[in-house]
Amino acid sequence: MKPEELDALIAGNVRAARARLRLRQEDLADEIGWSRPTVSSLEAGTRRITVADAVALCRALRLTLPELLRGAPAEVFEALGVTPA
Repeated sequence: MKPEELDALIAGNVRAARARLRLRQEDLADEIGWSRPTVSSLEAGTRRITVADAVALCRALRLTLPELLRGAPAEVFEALGVTPA
């Protein structure tokens, strides 16, 4: 999986989780200490996240790492040493 494909996959999962929780981008940004434009860039798939960002997103969106990566190929989960959700 290409990095930009993984970025897009994470973006979609973040959007879906945020919608499920009925959070605005601004609410999520406040929760994790980002600006709203940063959340917007992430959800557009144009911002790559760090491991620390992934942890913050998982906490704020009440997700596990496998849930954040839902839809990724097995090779991604194997590289991280986690089991798919």
